[in-house]
Amino acid sequence: MSTPRVIVYTVSGCPFCDSVKKLLREKGIDFLEIEAPPQSDQWFEMVKKTGSGALPQVLVGDESVGGYLDVIFYEASGLLYKKLGLESAETPKIETLYDVIILGAGPAGLSAAIYAARKVLKTLVISGNIGGQVTWTYDIDNYLGFSQVNAQDLIRKFREHVEKYGVETIIGQEVISADITGRIKRVTTKDGRSFYGKTLIIATGGQHRRLNIPGEKEFLGRGVSYCSTCDAPLFADATVAVIGGGNSALEAVIDLMPIAKHIYLVSLTELTGDPVLQDKVKKSPIVDIFVRHKPVAILGKQEVEGVEILSLEENKTKTLAVEGVFVEVGIMPNSSLFVDVLATNERGEIIVDEMCRTGVAGVFACGDVTSVPYKQVVVAAGEGAKAALSAYSYLINRAGKSPSSG
Repeated sequence: MSTPRVIVYTVSGCPFCDSVKKLLREKGIDFLEIEAPPQSDQWFEMVKKTGSGALPQVLVGDESVGGYLDVIFYEASGLLYKKLGLESAETPKIETLYDVIILGAGPAGLSAAIYAARKVLKTLVISGNIGGQVTWTYDIDNYLGFSQVNAQDLIRKFREHVEKYGVETIIGQEVISADITGRIKRVTTKDGRSFYGKTLIIATGGQHRRLNIPGEKEFLGRGVSYCSTCDAPLFADATVAVIGGGNSALEAVIDLMPIAKHIYLVSLTELTGDPVLQDKVKKSPIVDIFVRHKPVAILGKQEVEGVEILSLEENKTKTLAVEGVFVEVGIMPNSSLFVDVLATNERGEIIVDEMCRTGVAGVFACGDVTSVPYKQVVVAAGEGAKAALSAYSYLINRAGKSPSSG
């Protein structure tokens, strides 16, 4: 059986035409090139055969394959070789090529999913959980449109909004590897499955550093908080403890000063935050500072009632009677899969520009995993929207036509 002839309709000066020809040559696939300037006889012939006026267009025999992105998919999936009657053992066999794969289902990832779906992009969301860091707080007092909202209720509303658009999701799976530098992005989950996308949005968020002491997990949402901006208003006229000695801890104390009755600041070391913040905290009459003290347990029955701290100098413990404990010992971005490929700052956050681009073509990042300041739910949601719109723009500009068609 003879190999079907490959025909490529092109036009001079078209970068996508050059790209598809280069791809076919690299794969050792012979083809006939036909120049088809718009409105020429060759262009009308192409439209009649393929049903499309966008360039380039590729035919295998009498069958239309489509444009540049279509050829990428057919090559990556092995279908191109099958149509040609050839075998390619090294080519992965994939059933679906997504327009965008989103890693993470916190506010940034879910917002990206909504905006991608509204642009009719074939979208897949992969995440270990729904909600991200929001699940580590109880009530949120500063999300636009809500004077106060339960964190779980907000997550439920996010999830229902995404489900309204029928976005495909894989929840409860960890991504263990990602190949993101090629034209097609591949991510592999812990169960061994691989998924392929034309673009990738990294919205893996961050995780608060834990104290890992008794009571911390048990009283989460019942006095233990990791977000003073979110939860400070819930502790009006209460006595609270802030754990940490850097800028985030000092800022948490400042957030609480107009609200709480009394504040204990407990730091393992001498204070390390900015001097201007230290001055504000030290001048407050409602703040007591314990440096070189280590929290060893959070105490209570149904809710937080105290925190036990150990003096590193005297090796003695004491209990502070408090109704709330704010853990402010830093956030670690969930960027470990990408630090060898993408540019990151000294904190391991992925560096992005104003369009959420990472520097690798087709790869975008948003939310707390990035270098964007102010780790807030509303900021993450906005960045997720930007990332999806940027991915859509990338696909449109790369393909020269609707992403879902090619």
